[in-house]
Amino acid sequence: MMPAAIADKVRAGQEITAREHPNVTVIYADIAGLDRLQAELDSSDSLALSTELSRQIDAAAQEFDIERVRPVRNGYLGSCGLTVPRLDNIRRTVDFALECQRIIERFNNEASLHLSLRAGIDTGTVSSGMIGEPSPVFDMWGTVVNLAHRMKNGMPDPGIYVTARVYDLSLIHISEPTRPRL
Repeated sequence: MMPAAIADKVRAGQEITAREHPNVTVIYADIAGLDRLQAELDSSDSLALSTELSRQIDAAAQEFDIERVRPVRNGYLGSCGLTVPRLDNIRRTVDFALECQRIIERFNNEASLHLSLRAGIDTGTVSSGMIGEPSPVFDMWGTVVNLAHRMKNGMPDPGIYVTARVYDLSLIHISEPTRPRL
């Protein structure tokens, strides 16, 4: 799995070299409670639940032009502005995170579950490229990715956590109803 634009280049035989991308917003998210639930369900039910959650989150990502960078166990590493530069990548990423929360809330209401979203969002310059041999994987790295990951893992409660940089820039780019809360 990799962003579609990168997959097209790989299929065409083009070499994917490491490069820097300015102005990229990164979301690192996971679904809290999914590990516990998967342990309680049989394999078929666990797979069905995980598949449906992934399907709905991927559909939301497509709606907001968020690119899944690579699979993350029970979570999501995505970006906006990596392969297609966007002026509104912060707004799109925050709106995507809010939609993921709504998806999980619907799952909770429909199936009496207790899942929640924990997400970290940062913006800035990232690097990307193919890593590994003989089975290379597309990945993204840098301070922005690391900080989004640390924010997701470092917060005690579920929620959407944004860096000061995202918050400050969102005051300019995000309308009042979708402004992220710290």
